[in-house]
Amino acid sequence: MVIDDTTINDAYKFVEDHQNDSDERQQAQSWIKDFLEKVFHINPRKVNAGFEWRVKAGKHQQYVDHLLNGVLLIEMKSKGRSLDKAKSQAYNYVMKLGENDVPRYVMLCDFEIIKISDLDTGSEIAFPVKELTSHIGVFDFLKGKEIRITTPQSPVNVKAANLLETLHIMLREKKYPRNATELLMTRIVFCMFADYTGIFEEGQYRSYILKHTKEDGSDIVDKLGSLFIVLNTPENERYQQGDLGDFRYINGGLFNVQIPTGIRLNKEIRNMLLEISQLDWSQISPIIFGSMFEGAMDVKRRRDLGAHFTSEVNIMKVLDSLFLDDLNTEFQNICNLKIGKLNKLNEFHKKISNLTFLDPACGSGNFLMLAYRELRRLEHEVVSEVLIQEWKQDNRGTMGAEYQDTLLTIEDRIKVEVSQFYGVELQPYAASIAKLGLWLIDHLMNMEASNKFGQYFVRLPLHAGANIYVDNALKVDWKDIVPVTKLSYILGNPPFIGHNAKSVDNQKELKSVAPKWKGISNLDYVAGWFIKASKMMEYNPLIETAFVSTNSIAQGTQAINLFSELFNKGFNINFAHQTFEWDNNGAKVHVIITGFSKIKKKQRKLYKYSSLKAEAQLVEASNINEYLLPMKSVELTAMYKQISGKPDMIYGSNMSTGTALMFKEKEYQEFIRKIPWTKEYMRPLIGAKELTNNFKRYVLYLKDAKPSLINSTNEVLERLNKVKSDRKNSKDILANQMADTPTLLYSDRVLDGDFLVIPIVTSGNREYVPIIFEKYPTIATNKTFQLPNADKYIFGILESRMHMCWMKVTVGRLKSDYSYSNTLVYNTFVFPETNKTQEETVANLVDNILTIREKYFKIGEKIKDLYSKLMPPDLRKAHNKLDREVEKLYRKQPFNSDEDRFEYLLKLYRREIEKF
Repeated sequence: MVIDDTTINDAYKFVEDHQNDSDERQQAQSWIKDFLEKVFHINPRKVNAGFEWRVKAGKHQQYVDHLLNGVLLIEMKSKGRSLDKAKSQAYNYVMKLGENDVPRYVMLCDFEIIKISDLDTGSEIAFPVKELTSHIGVFDFLKGKEIRITTPQSPVNVKAANLLETLHIMLREKKYPRNATELLMTRIVFCMFADYTGIFEEGQYRSYILKHTKEDGSDIVDKLGSLFIVLNTPENERYQQGDLGDFRYINGGLFNVQIPTGIRLNKEIRNMLLEISQLDWSQISPIIFGSMFEGAMDVKRRRDLGAHFTSEVNIMKVLDSLFLDDLNTEFQNICNLKIGKLNKLNEFHKKISNLTFLDPACGSGNFLMLAYRELRRLEHEVVSEVLIQEWKQDNRGTMGAEYQDTLLTIEDRIKVEVSQFYGVELQPYAASIAKLGLWLIDHLMNMEASNKFGQYFVRLPLHAGANIYVDNALKVDWKDIVPVTKLSYILGNPPFIGHNAKSVDNQKELKSVAPKWKGISNLDYVAGWFIKASKMMEYNPLIETAFVSTNSIAQGTQAINLFSELFNKGFNINFAHQTFEWDNNGAKVHVIITGFSKIKKKQRKLYKYSSLKAEAQLVEASNINEYLLPMKSVELTAMYKQISGKPDMIYGSNMSTGTALMFKEKEYQEFIRKIPWTKEYMRPLIGAKELTNNFKRYVLYLKDAKPSLINSTNEVLERLNKVKSDRKNSKDILANQMADTPTLLYSDRVLDGDFLVIPIVTSGNREYVPIIFEKYPTIATNKTFQLPNADKYIFGILESRMHMCWMKVTVGRLKSDYSYSNTLVYNTFVFPETNKTQEETVANLVDNILTIREKYFKIGEKIKDLYSKLMPPDLRKAHNKLDREVEKLYRKQPFNSDEDRFEYLLKLYRREIEKF
């Protein structure tokens, strides 16, 4: 949900002010009044009018605690009293309210728990009052915004998936073919769903298993095979009688292929089928269950493919911004028209029934199912408004006794079809779940339509299904999947495989998408979907695309290689979500959402997150750049010389294939005690881990050692032979070439004198990347950058907030960790113009930081703790002083934000780059 700071602050104050409230009689009215007026700024007159709303109950009057007529009914109970009773009362009140007063939402509260129910969808959510600020978006309807209450995942979904996983294992252990097992289980899921949602007579499928299969389970496959044939045969063409013949015709291709029969199963499998069929499948969400079911079948296979199952909340972030917000706004604008409303409604209805969607990495179809569900719900509202306008046009009024009689057949009214939805999926089983899931969600939407319009509506036999294709999305031409001229939206959650984690096949597939694309080899696998989507939009500029993806594509060189090229081709980012995290089945994934197209919208929507798990905050911008910032494109170019003429920053020495010459502290002490001459050649070693954890390792640096010493020491020769062997067996050609010189480092960048050490990868939770001074004889590894001949002034600038702001935007990332770059961060960073006095001031402030660090080092503290989120106050204060001083070197006027700092540095970069 999108929230604003004012509402959050008001909610915090409300919770604090009412934390001791508990009595319905004494405190309910003041609680409700402050809740509505002070948190959501509802007009006080409207709030006051809603208290003790009267409803008739026979000869008696009853009073609702509060009613915002047409919107929200609130029923309060004292702390500890049953909310079930409150729910019963509230729903009883709703039934007795006048037509125009019936609310969409019901809220129950006992001063500790808030429960919100959506009467249109049946969804509900409950949370503690003290967590109001975390759920503030649930109340967007009080601000006139459409909201969706997402029901927490039902335990039935989990239990069903677990039982089906067990069944899957049993079937495979009985050597039932893999493809047949997956087909069989997909059909079983449909039958159980049909048993509980009105497709079959209630319990018809379960009764068939109970009555017509042997208790030992030996004939279960044969009996199911017979049932599936019946379900695929029109009633007038059947010869089967009795229970089997009573099943309705399903069609839709779901039961076309016959399953292998003649295979004897056992009692355990039959009992498992009966146990699963006892669950209430009407409570199972096809959207949630599809992903769980798919994962239950083969978790490892899905992980290998880089798939991550996306929660409904996160999918809605894509759908809302891509098309739902715009469609809902368009619909509301039509509803507000004074003339010509009916024609506009019919045109709008035709428009949404012709929209076409493609998910080119659809998995189990959860994006497509949610998109379909929301489009259908919008259609229901459109149809409802059309009916009202038709009644008005016929001078019948908007309501009346003739309501049911004047409705045309709902089947003629509902035009949105699952056939508008296309998907591509590599795994056949996931594709079959997607197609099945869309049928199931269609049926659920038909049930919603039935309830809304008072007519039973079901699409059976099944007809045109979703267009789900089993193929490799990076190899197949998407124009062969869906006609490009009729395509409206591309969306989805392509595989999360980082550029370093790509397999050889992944690499080939990505290159085949755009062989001449600059830096294609260094892009994440997901970039292939962005590029292929852009090709579709080149053919049809009206198509809009939105993907959930790895956040790394909007960072460092990847942002330049992917988005700068897209910008050059005329594409625009119209909305985006900066990095956020969700935990899905234990997998913490750092993602972004990017919505782009050839359409150039005046106002772009950027959603920011104060932390990885925070709620989104909307910022409207005139442009969103490659780093998902609300400013012009940066168009940064990697540089091989420092833009301000400062010393070159270089990698540390590469220790690859040289681990046999490396020692931990205890090993080092023992080795030099045993072989004293080696002490002269032992050099302290520092990498990123050693730097942040304040520990040392050592390397036997034999570059200048006398051959006679080496040859006379077996222990040293053994280690050199190990280095030689490792290099010979390495896949690295350079390592092979160096096998005969094991005394040399793989790459020797050893420095004399003092130098700065910067860890290449460091935690993204840190405000400052910890930089340290080192000196000869220490050797820095290639897990760090080193800056020779650096003084305290350079240290101070690099450890300042100004440099950190530049780094955090331009740097690449590993998950949420910073991955520093000499060519893209340091070399492009513009140092301020200074005199000697100013540099001495900075150096003095650096001395203070180093002194404070040393104080903590002496008592055993580590860099990683000093530079965690909870920095020691004295160290933070020292950094703040340095920050203020450095900022004054750039300009006298204070900076307002990190974005302000970055934009200023960007202007300096653009000015300086023209000189190169």
